[in-house]
This record gives sequence, structure tokens and C-alpha cells, in this order.
Amino acid sequence: MSDRPGDGGHSKIQSVGASLDLVMALTNEGPMTITELAEALDRSPSNVLAHLRTLQERGFAVEEDGRYRPGLRYYEIGNRIKQNYPLYVHGTEPADDLAAETGEFVWLMVEEQGRGYYLYKTGGDDAVESGAYTMGSRWHLNSTASGKVVLAHMDEQRVDEVLDTHGLKSMTPNTITDREELKAELETIREEGVARDREESAVGIRGVAAPVRGLDGVIGTVSISGPASRIKGDYFEDVLPGKVTEAADIIRIKYNGASAVDR
Repeated sequence: MSDRPGDGGHSKIQSVGASLDLVMALTNEGPMTITELAEALDRSPSNVLAHLRTLQERGFAVEEDGRYRPGLRYYEIGNRIKQNYPLYVHGTEPADDLAAETGEFVWLMVEEQGRGYYLYKTGGDDAVESGAYTMGSRWHLNSTASGKVVLAHMDEQRVDEVLDTHGLKSMTPNTITDREELKAELETIREEGVARDREESAVGIRGVAAPVRGLDGVIGTVSISGPASRIKGDYFEDVLPGKVTEAADIIRIKYNGASAVDR
């Protein structure tokens, strides 16, 4: 299924699309020569070079020993973009506090075009790096606690649109990939106010997520994750849900307070 949002019937600028395809190839495959890029994108070397020169001039591509890679301008832009998200602006301090209190990893996530993006990651003293999650990574919403929270607060039509577009990707044997089973899970999440990740995004990792509400709806999620060997029993079922919900409430209060001042 396509990962790209529909164009709504509007025309597209093909050269922009070609440049973005080139950037994604460099991002996904690592440094590449012009010949390798031309073969990967089914374009002529001269066409690829023309796009690369434009990207180089603006700092979006860098050439080293005949191979090209993305430039650090993307890092610069990414850090600036995060400041546009209220969840990041108001959520980092409460996330840090929760990580310090529990010793685990704490995450802030937002949804965009039917996928989940982790904006922030902070870890306590006992946090275990699984490699499954990375800051800035993009996830199918059915495969994480945070993603399921987001889906649970969409109307049914929007949920179906997201699932039709992106599918139900399986990350582990525990990922929910049946649509009706997922919808039953979403109903439970709405009733309980939190979502749980039962080793659905990474084997050996469990997590709990809660929605962060703004003035006009959910602005993102806060979640906590750690080894299944210690995130279990009452700690998993009751203690962490309470702590994550409290952190979400603190972020909500900070955001709504700032919004009231701005009005």
C-alpha cells in the first residue's frame, strides 16, 4: 500500500519529486556514487548530477570521495521543526522528570498523515536501549502503545482511512494485525484512558502510553518503555499507567496555560 498521501487531484512538480526520491535514496542506502544513484532511481547520470548540484548548493547533499550523502541541513531543520510542536515545547521537562523517577525511557510522539513520529526521547538511570525505537523514527500506529492511543482518539472513518492507506504492519508476533481485533483494543483504550504495548513493537519491551490533550483534541502522546522482565504485574497494569497519565496531565496544563496567555 502507498505510504504517500493523496494529491487531491492537484498537479505535481516532477523535478521536486525527483529530488526527494534522490534524498530518500541517500538516506536509506547511505553514501552513493552518481552511477549508483542513477541505477537505483532509473535516471540518467546527468539528470542525477543536476539534482545533486542544486542540493549541494543549498547544503542538502555533501560529496566526499565521489560519494554523496545527505547534508546536516536536515538536522538543523529537524531541530527547528520540533519547536513548532506544543508537545515538544511543553513536554520535554515532564518527560525528563518521569524518566528520572522511573529509570526507564520516556517518549513524546505526534501523528502526521497517519504515521507516528517520536519527537523526543529521554532515559533514566536504568533505561535499556533496545534499538527498536529511535528519535525521529516513523511508525505504523497499530504497532505501538502511543500509536494505538492516537488511533483510539480518531473517529472510525479516520481510523479506516489510516489503516487502508498504511495497513497493519507486523513488528513482532504480538503486533495486532487484525482490523477487528485492533478496533476492540481501541475501545478498551478509550475506556481505560491508556494503551499498553505487550511486546508488540519489540520483543522483550513493554510500554504504556497516554494521550496529551490540547484545547481542540489530542496533540500527541507520552509513553514509557522498558524490559518486559520488570514492566509486569501491577507495575505494568496500574503503577505506570498512573504515572504516564500524570505526566500527560502536566503537559496538558502547561500547554493550555500557555495557550490561554497567547489568546
